[in-house]
Amino acid sequence: MAYLSYIVSIIAIVLAGIFAILQTLWAGFAYFVLAMLLLLSLFWAGWLIYKYFTDYKKELEERFKVYRIETINANQIFADDFDRDETAFRKEFSKKVLKEKIFKWCMIAFCFASGMAFLMGMIFYA
Repeated sequence: MAYLSYIVSIIAIVLAGIFAILQTLWAGFAYFVLAMLLLLSLFWAGWLIYKYFTDYKKELEERFKVYRIETINANQIFADDFDRDETAFRKEFSKKVLKEKIFKWCMIAFCFASGMAFLMGMIFYA
């Protein structure tokens, strides 16, 4: 499962390259190139969404545990005090990782935008 994204990407790029070369024989292969690139961009959008809701959420929980330990040590407070005000600390932690979350969603939006561009290319190709 770890290499699935690489395998799908390599296969789609190779097929798109082959269809691009075959376009010299028949102009209709341009649609196959655009379709492969559309599928590749939609695959990456789906893959990034899947990774966001599975691995990234787990990673954030692990990073919050580290943040908890660092905050307790830096502020010299007791763990009970941290646990009492955990919602405030979670909000502060969420502010720290907001830029990273926005960047991840911008990558997903870029994949969808690329897919739409390839779809528009298929529609308006003459």
